[in-house]
Amino acid sequence: MKKTAIVLGGVVLILLYLIFLAGGNEYEDHDVADLEREELFRITEELLEASEAWPVQLTAEGVEVSSSLDPYPVRSVRYSVEVEGDFEKAIAYVKDETYSGPGRRDQPHLDKYEVTLYEKDKDDVPYEWVRRSVHIAPPPGGNRDAVVMYFEDRPAPNVYRVAFQSVETIDGKAFPEVENTVRFKVLPSMYKIVETTPGKILVRKVEAVDPRGAMSSLMNNYFISLLFFRNFMFEQAQAMYVMLATSG
Repeated sequence: MKKTAIVLGGVVLILLYLIFLAGGNEYEDHDVADLEREELFRITEELLEASEAWPVQLTAEGVEVSSSLDPYPVRSVRYSVEVEGDFEKAIAYVKDETYSGPGRRDQPHLDKYEVTLYEKDKDDVPYEWVRRSVHIAPPPGGNRDAVVMYFEDRPAPNVYRVAFQSVETIDGKAFPEVENTVRFKVLPSMYKIVETTPGKILVRKVEAVDPRGAMSSLMNNYFISLLFFRNFMFEQAQAMYVMLATSG
């Protein structure tokens, strides 16, 4: 019995190691100056196009969500929102979400969790910016933060897009950290809004996130991504649909 218990204990420890710790991914760190906006738009447009073929996994009125392990070593999640509404209001909604998160907007005492660390204006309007976003998780989950650079673009009157990915430094200087958090990685991702016909809007977002830290690929791809991140994106898309449909 004692020998059996030891063997079972060893098996449990191995399983826990495989689920939580084994096979984490390593990524190159990026400085703000390293990112080339046209290259980032090219990569993320290709990702968005590829995501059209991913099987739909979650649906609601006007909303579809799918995910894939290609082309990144972590799961990408993609949603589409098709709604009758105002194109400019959809743009304002996305800009509001990416430039200044609701934690900082609505609760100034939470400004250490949502803050724009860098911006570059065009016609007095930010069109490149870096935002830090801290996610506070209840125990036993850990607190995590990301510092992400966003590029805004409007290549046609009926198209608006934002390409984004993580950055670690600006001019070689590290961004400030928030105590008791682990920095996570946002891989090249995109938001895109198209007015397909007058009054009809298609919003798509494809995003890949790696919690980094001591998380295994198995834990990230089959637990965090499927059970949390995918559902979070689904709820985000549903909230967008409701707001755009009622404000159109």
